[in-house]
Amino acid sequence: MKKYFIILFCIIFTFAFCPETIAGVRVQKDYRFTTQQDRNKRIEVYHEYLEKTGIFDESHYKYKSDFKKFQKDENYQENLKHIKHGKELSKTGYKVRGNYYQMADKILANYSVIYDNDPNTEYVYNTFGKLYQVIILFGDDNVLPYYKAVYAFNGYLQKVHFYAVDGYEYIFLANGDLQGVVVDNKLYNQVGRPFKVWLL
Repeated sequence: MKKYFIILFCIIFTFAFCPETIAGVRVQKDYRFTTQQDRNKRIEVYHEYLEKTGIFDESHYKYKSDFKKFQKDENYQENLKHIKHGKELSKTGYKVRGNYYQMADKILANYSVIYDNDPNTEYVYNTFGKLYQVIILFGDDNVLPYYKAVYAFNGYLQKVHFYAVDGYEYIFLANGDLQGVVVDNKLYNQVGRPFKVWLL
């Protein structure tokens, strides 16, 4: 009798918590452990989505002029003191965030300034207050899918981070090629293998 109870429990558990089916709806498998056909299909669909937005065909000249007035953070010393020592900011109207190296949280790589009147644009400065990158959010970061375009200080597109409906972050280079897919804070290539070195 006990044997039949264990078998029945296993069957019920499988149907109730199977990662492939929940309430009759098929859920996509983990990017790393699915078939290559499935991985390729996901990449193709998300790439096509981004292509339709025109993000890979944009001219950099518009952004070059838009970014010009942000090339230098005149308040960078105060902003760095705010990040490193928690000092109060004398100016309002923007937020400052420190960005740290992935392998060493105590080492400041750069910092970001986000203005209250433009919350979807993040200006990234080096520790000398010079513009390094600009990250623009397209969509609502609470609703999938959405994406973030990363531009160099001179307006050229560098990468696009696409936050997909399958829950993963797909990173495409400026020419549309896939750089990798972020799973549990690690970067995996097109065939699901992790990169040994990952520098964003």
